[in-house]
Amino acid sequence: MGADRANGRRITEHGLYADIRGDADAPPLLFLHGGPGQGCHDFMALQGDLLAASVRLIGLDQRGVDRSAPLPANRDGTGGATLTIADLVDDCEAVRQALGIRRWAVLGQSFGGGLALRYAAAYPAAVAAVAFENPVWDLAASARAALPRVALMLTERGRQDAALAALAAAGRDDSARSLRAAYVAALAALGEDREVFFVPNPGTRARLAKIRRARELPDGAAGDEGSMRHHLAIIADEGTYESLLGLLPRVAAPALLITGGYDPLTSDGQRDALRRASPRHRLLEFPGAGHFVHADDSVRYAAAVADFVRSCSG
Repeated sequence: MGADRANGRRITEHGLYADIRGDADAPPLLFLHGGPGQGCHDFMALQGDLLAASVRLIGLDQRGVDRSAPLPANRDGTGGATLTIADLVDDCEAVRQALGIRRWAVLGQSFGGGLALRYAAAYPAAVAAVAFENPVWDLAASARAALPRVALMLTERGRQDAALAALAAAGRDDSARSLRAAYVAALAALGEDREVFFVPNPGTRARLAKIRRARELPDGAAGDEGSMRHHLAIIADEGTYESLLGLLPRVAAPALLITGGYDPLTSDGQRDALRRASPRHRLLEFPGAGHFVHADDSVRYAAAVADFVRSCSG
């Protein structure tokens, strides 16, 4: 479909935008962003050139997100879309085939960590290594871990009613869908402080804000509206609420779990599940980082990911 810029182009029948950097002969690494619907722009702005010094990095805007082609409208023109998590997993394989890559490493952040796990379990022959940055593999467990932290922030801001509601939800034996709804409501009560929950470092928040202001969209891009359509379609998919912990023993490739010391979402139970799955899997914590380790400690993060990918290549 042509290049949107020197290192970016759209591929596959769904017009997925791929920001590709690094030597074509270097070990390939696919990055899967979070959200759902967040896009890979921020990650590539911070990590693209750092990682490209050691690997061939493929940053993907998932189907219907940001610089990828918009999702098709419904027949009545309302702009809705049918999209599932299974579609996103299959898109990863379509990208690999379109780029002519035999095997690659995969890195997923937050929601993208779940996609990376699903893909590694579904296509083991294609995956040489898989890395996860603060993944959400069990939405109910992540919501239960996060709600008390949101409640503490709400209490500090004088929102006792919202804090008590968050704590009550964390203590109930609710479904993953209900827990997610309580978590979203608690975040909404934080208002403008919502980003502080994920990115506690003010310097990192300022850096991310500057990067987002500089974002440019190519012609025919999905943009923010398309990203929201993607988000709504994915949270309507029942697969979003399934625990993925049972997939961990099916990951044949070596795995690296990267967490931030202030990350609110990757619970202890999820970390323990990776430890139990295989003695080959490794855990690496960045104590001073939040949910976006790649933004809080960019240089050390890039070095850790590159070393892991290169150690598993060949």
